Amino acid sequence: MAGRKNLVIVRAGDSSLHEEWLAGAGERNWDLVVNYFGDDPARYRQHDVRRIDSKGPKWPALHDLIQQNGGDVFSYERVWLPDDDLRATKAGINSFFDIFEKHALVLAQPSLTPDSHLGHLITLHNRSFKLRFTNFVEIMAPCFNRDFLKQMLPSFNANLSGWGLDFIWPTKIADWTRIAIIDAVTICHTRPVGGPNYKHLASGGKTPQQEMQEVLVQYGMTAVEPPMVRGGIDKLERRLSMHDGTARDLIDNIVVGYLPEVGKHPEALMALVRPNLNQLSVPANVLKAS
Repeated sequence: MAGRKNLVIVRAGDSSLHEEWLAGAGERNWDLVVNYFGDDPARYRQHDVRRIDSKGPKWPALHDLIQQNGGDVFSYERVWLPDDDLRATKAGINSFFDIFEKHALVLAQPSLTPDSHLGHLITLHNRSFKLRFTNFVEIMAPCFNRDFLKQMLPSFNANLSGWGLDFIWPTKIADWTRIAIIDAVTICHTRPVGGPNYKHLASGGKTPQQEMQEVLVQYGMTAVEPPMVRGGIDKLERRLSMHDGTARDLIDNIVVGYLPEVGKHPEALMALVRPNLNQLSVPANVLKAS
């Protein structure tokens, strides 16, 4: 490996899109490990990329890989663990790591393009912001700083699907300004939610929802906080927060930034901002949705 400060580990099958991430001119500020679970001995072997083979569901497999290669993995300052069906660019990933470092983030992900398959509305790109401080980063594409990865590594082995981990991780970070969805960088989730992990679950007679409930109990959580934007840095470089006089501007920007993509689904948008409105005791109809 080239000794860069950032590492990407992708759990890759035969249809992985990670080769697109490497394409084009220019240098990367990240190294790449391909954790291959296919059967082709020649696939994904190229210069400046390390291939490590293993079978099984994503999160237990990543747990074992990182534990077995901790000396290498923990030499990096930041580690991104994206799914292999994400469409991204080399320049975009470079920028993602730069922004992560600039804001001293602990846990973050890029935002998703409007044509992505969405599991949670909060992960959709919001045009009002450069980044949003949130209480949620999805298991599809989380990035950890080194210390937090060490802290949360045991959780990767808590279940097969990974469901629930994205609700647990943010509760372990005291400073909410260290968790973000980065709107300045977008990626596309090209396949519906699901995949090989669900086959493993089905063979064991469990659903992802059951696994989520079990892992929440394991971590002492009886309920989860709904995904919420706690603050953000907008396109004008203003720092907005639910905890000061900029709270109303923050909520307005969330709503306006999701138009027109979510304008036809006001119930979904109101569900996203409802936790913010509840904190202010403001009825939904006072928002400036224009």
